[in-house]
Amino acid sequence: MKYILTLLFAGALGLSQAQNFQGIATYKTSTSLDLKMDSSAVSGDQQAMVMKMLNQYLQKEYTLTFSKTESIYKEVEQLEQGGFPGMDILGTVMGRGGVFYKQVKDSRETRQMEFFGKEFLIKDTLEALDWKLGKESKTIGSYTCFKATAETEVVEKSISTSADDEEIEEEEEKKIVTITAWYTQQIPVNQGPDQYWGLPGLIMEVNNGSTVILCSQVVLNPKEKVTIEEPKTGEEVTRKEFKEIATKKMEQMKEMYGGGGSRGGNSGIKIQIPD
Repeated sequence: MKYILTLLFAGALGLSQAQNFQGIATYKTSTSLDLKMDSSAVSGDQQAMVMKMLNQYLQKEYTLTFSKTESIYKEVEQLEQGGFPGMDILGTVMGRGGVFYKQVKDSRETRQMEFFGKEFLIKDTLEALDWKLGKESKTIGSYTCFKATAETEVVEKSISTSADDEEIEEEEEKKIVTITAWYTQQIPVNQGPDQYWGLPGLIMEVNNGSTVILCSQVVLNPKEKVTIEEPKTGEEVTRKEFKEIATKKMEQMKEMYGGGGSRGGNSGIKIQIPD
């Protein structure tokens, strides 16, 4: 009888610990963009300086606080960096800051972000990728990670601005990209950074061809219990509704700035942004 009671107690304790499993992962991102400038208006040194500033602007740090069933992904606040002409438009179009909440149990997501000075709550069902699990492995930190790939269709945006931010032009192109992820079964949750999830272990690295998200630190079951709260502030819209709002705003900006093409003497900046 004592043996049975001991087994029952151990089983209940193990279940409780599994349900309370938590962690905090830190990720760093780097994004490569196609930058094209008017060589007649901008020297090679100036273009190199702009490229360096742009890369620094796009290097960000995030934390993913997760449990077995939910997670929240937040950008770590940093000091404002100096900019260059066109960066204000880039930041506005891509959105600033933001919080991404995932509830995998109910297969739903909430993304809170600022867009053109207004806060939105983008609520929808989680998008599941058709992951193909591979046998290739590598080590990230102290974790053994396995490779997984998936293909998805994206809308790639080309945004052109004049050097003085007085004109803006946007083009879109649909294309198929391959997502490469590395996950570890040593952390048995199907969570990951940003919109990525659905693998048999925490996603430690993701590469979508233009952006790399790499985990730099993981803290499991921190001493102070963490809270994961779904964001509540902002105008509530679906993913489709937000894309329609974004398209309309870009059209308004093009009309406001007088359409495409650079005026005399202005350099142009062209970047590729995966949607």
